[in-house]
Amino acid sequence: MERLTESKLHGCSGTVYDGSTGSPMASVAVSNGREVVLTDEAGRYALSGWDKAGFITVTAPAGYWAWDYYIPISDGETGYDFTLDKLERDLTNHTFLQVTDSEVGAGGAGPWVEKLRRVAEKTHPAFIIHTGDICYIDGLKAHMKDMNSENMGVPVRYVIGNHDYVNWGDYGEALFESIYGPVMYSFDVGRIHYIVTPIVHGDVRAKYTESDVIAFVKNDLRHVAEDRKVIIFNHNYCWSDETGFVLSDGQSEIDLKKHNLLAWVFGHWHFNYLNEIGGIFNITTSRPDTGGIDASPAAIRSVTLEGGMLKASHCHYNDFEAAVPGEAFRWSVSLGGNFLYSAPAAAKGMIFAGTADDGWPKNCGIAAICQETGQLLWTYKTKNSVKSDILVISDKIITQDTEGNVCCLDFSGKEIWTAETQLLAPNNSSSSIAADENYVYCGGQQHVYCLKSSDGSKVWHRRLSGGNTSPSGFVLYEKMLFVGAHWDKLYALDAATGETLWTNKSDKFSYYVMTPGLYEGCLFTGSWNTLCKIDAGSGKTVKCREIEGYIFNSAATPYIENGILYIGTTNKGVIAVDTESLEVLWTFETGKNLITTSPYSTDDTGTVDSAVIPAGEYLCFGASDGVIYLIDKNGKKIADYPVGSPVNQAPIVDGEFVIAADFSGNITCICRQ
Repeated sequence: MERLTESKLHGCSGTVYDGSTGSPMASVAVSNGREVVLTDEAGRYALSGWDKAGFITVTAPAGYWAWDYYIPISDGETGYDFTLDKLERDLTNHTFLQVTDSEVGAGGAGPWVEKLRRVAEKTHPAFIIHTGDICYIDGLKAHMKDMNSENMGVPVRYVIGNHDYVNWGDYGEALFESIYGPVMYSFDVGRIHYIVTPIVHGDVRAKYTESDVIAFVKNDLRHVAEDRKVIIFNHNYCWSDETGFVLSDGQSEIDLKKHNLLAWVFGHWHFNYLNEIGGIFNITTSRPDTGGIDASPAAIRSVTLEGGMLKASHCHYNDFEAAVPGEAFRWSVSLGGNFLYSAPAAAKGMIFAGTADDGWPKNCGIAAICQETGQLLWTYKTKNSVKSDILVISDKIITQDTEGNVCCLDFSGKEIWTAETQLLAPNNSSSSIAADENYVYCGGQQHVYCLKSSDGSKVWHRRLSGGNTSPSGFVLYEKMLFVGAHWDKLYALDAATGETLWTNKSDKFSYYVMTPGLYEGCLFTGSWNTLCKIDAGSGKTVKCREIEGYIFNSAATPYIENGILYIGTTNKGVIAVDTESLEVLWTFETGKNLITTSPYSTDDTGTVDSAVIPAGEYLCFGASDGVIYLIDKNGKKIADYPVGSPVNQAPIVDGEFVIAADFSGNITCICRQ
C-alpha cells in the first residue's frame, strides 16, 4: 500500500527561478499532476494536497527549458524549487521527432537509435518524444540507457504505453515513474503548448484514471494563452471521442476543439498515418525498427511547426533515402509521395498509378502517364494516401484513399462519381478494393461496402470486426467476396448482399497481410511460418503446413499455375510451393531490405511484398531491396533491374517492357532485352 506523505496530504510550495539571472519567475505553471497553479510576482507557488500526487512538475514557458522538470515528492519535504534555463535559439518555428512502440527487451534498443541520432542531426529538433510501449520490466530498465537527453544531444521526453504498466511496486505506473518520471505534464515550445497524458489502462491496473487525466488537462488548459495552439501526446488516439476530440469519463468532459487543439500525436497501432479532421491532425507512427502491424514501413517521424501552424510532417524510413529516377531505362518519371501496395494499371496506351503520403502536406493521388514516352498526362489529388490497387473496369478508373473516399474517373482524369465510406477512424491506414462490371467492393477489413459502378451509390455495408487494417486485398470469386480481417478471421461474404457465408478463424493465423490466391476452388494464404489451403466454398481448412525458417507476413499476392504456388515471403524472397502437399520446391532469395515492412520482422533481407506475375515463360516481381527480378519457373534468375528504391507492389509486364512503381514515387519503364 502506497503511504501518503506530508506533501500529498497537506500540499507543498516552492519557487521557480530564471537560471541565467537567478531571479524568481512569475506566471509559470506548476502542478502536482492534478492541480495546476501559476507562480506569483515573487516566483512562489502553493499547491493543495492530492492523495495520488507523486511529483511536482513545472511547465517551462516558451523561451525556456526545464531539464529537471519534475521533482519526486518525498517524506518530510514540502518545498520544491525549480530553475529554468533560457534557450539560446528562437524556437517559434521548430521541429520535434516522434518514435513509438520500440518494445525493447533486456538487451536495449537496436540500430534504430543510430538512425534516430542521424535524423536528429539532420532536422535539429527541439525535442524527441517517445509515445509509449517501451515494454515490460526489462525493457523499461534498459531503454533509458540507450535514449536519453544526454546521449541523444536533444531533450527526450517519454509517454507511458499500455505495455509499460507492469507488476512492479504498488501500481502499474510505478516502474515507469521511477525511471521516466510523471505520466502527466506539460511544456511550451514557441507558440505550441504540449501536454503529455497517460493511456490510463494497461497490462496491470492503472493508478491514474480517466477522471484524473480530464482534471489535469482542464486545470492545465486554464493557464494557456489564447494565442497558443495545443498538441497532446498520448499512447492511443483520443480515447473517448477519436474524431471529435472530446475527453469524457461519463461524468465530466472537455471538448478540446474549444481549446485550440492542433494535433493529437499517438502510437499504439504501429501504423504510419496522418489525417486532418476539421483542422485538427491525428498523427501516428510505426515502430522505428520493424514493419507496422498494418505493414507500414518502420519509421521515425518529424513534425515541423511554424508559429502556431503545422507546416510539415515527414516519415524517415530506416536506412533509406528517396531514390532519384534512373537514366538507363526507357523512361522514368517522379510523381512524388510514395508507392506503397498500390499496383498500377495499364489501358489504352496509358499507365494509371496511385501514390501515398503519410506526412504533411499531402502529396498523393492518381496520375496518368503515357506508356510510350513517360509523359505525365494528368493528376487527380486525393484527400489521403492511395494504397489500394488501381482498377480499370471498361472505361473507368476506380480506386479509394485510406480515409474511405472512393473515386471513379474517366481516362481524361475527369470525375464520373465519388463516394464516401465510413471507415474505422482515425487510424484506417490501409484500404482494399475489388470490382466487376457492375459493382465496386471497397472499404477495409472492418467496414466493407458494395457500390454500384455506374454511379457510386451504396448497395450494402457490412461491419465485420475490430481487427486492424492491412494491405490484404479483397478477392472476388463465384459471387463471393473474401476478406481477411487482421488479428481476427477470414470472411466469405455474399457479393450480392454482404451476408456472411462462412468464417475461418484458424489458430495458425494471427495476421492477414497477404492477399489470398485462388486455384481450383481453394484459397491459399499464409501467416507467420504457416501456409494454409482453404476450401473456398465451405471455408474449411484443407491443409496447413508450418515451414521452418520461412515467414509469410508480407503483403504478397500469390501466382498459381499448374499446381505450383509462387509466393513472396518476409525473409526468403520468392518460393515455389506444391499446392497439394504445401512443400517448398525451391527458394529464390533477394537482397537486403531498404525498408522494413513486415510486422515484427527482425530479418533484414528477402522481403517481397509485390505480387508475382507471369511474364511470358518467366515470372516477374519487385522486392524491398530495390530490384525488379525476372526469374524462370525453376527459380533461376534471368535478369534483374535495380531501381534504387523498394518495389512493394506488382509491376506491369507488357511485351518486352516492365513498368514498375517504386517507393520513392518513381515510375520506370524498362526494356527486358
